Amino acid sequence: MTLRAFAIRGLAGSIFSRGMDTLAAKLNTAGTVCTVHAHGFLRCENVPRIAAAAIRAAKLGARIVLVGHSYGGDAALMIAGRLSDEDVPVPLLVAFDPTWFGAPPVPGNVVRAIGFYQKIDPVGRGELKPSSDFDGDLVSEKHNEPHIRIDDDPVLHARVLAEVARLKRTT
Repeated sequence: MTLRAFAIRGLAGSIFSRGMDTLAAKLNTAGTVCTVHAHGFLRCENVPRIAAAAIRAAKLGARIVLVGHSYGGDAALMIAGRLSDEDVPVPLLVAFDPTWFGAPPVPGNVVRAIGFYQKIDPVGRGELKPSSDFDGDLVSEKHNEPHIRIDDDPVLHARVLAEVARLKRTT
C-alpha cells in the first residue's frame, strides 16, 4: 500500500502556515505524495472536499496521513472524523498547534496522533485530546516556538518525515 498525505494550512494560509508547503515538498521528495490545502476562507469549510479526496485515495489502496497547522490542525481532526464515518483508518495524524477552542478529539480510526503545541502566544495552544473510542498512540508535546513559526520548525519536520518513513517500512 502507498501513503497519501494531505497537508492543511491554517487561517490566512496564503500568508502564514507556509510550513505546510515546505513539509509537503519534503514529503514529496521522500516519495510520499502530499498535496497542500487551505482549510477554507470560513473556518474549515474545505473539510468535506479534502475528506472526499482522502476517501477516494483510500478506496484506491492508499494509507492516509493528515497534517495541519492551526485551523488546519482542527481541519485534519475533522477530516479524520469523516474518514471514521467511512471506516477509513488514519495511520498518522499530526497537528501543529491546533486551536484550543475548536480542535475536536482524536477519533478512534486514528492509529497515531501527534500534537505539537505552544503556550507562548494566545493563538493555537491546542493540546490533542482522545475521543472515547480512541485507543491508538497519542503524543502531545509542548514546544517553545510561537504559533506562526511552529509549522516551519525543521526539527518537527524531521520528526514527521521519520514517522512517515516508519509507516512506509510497515506497508
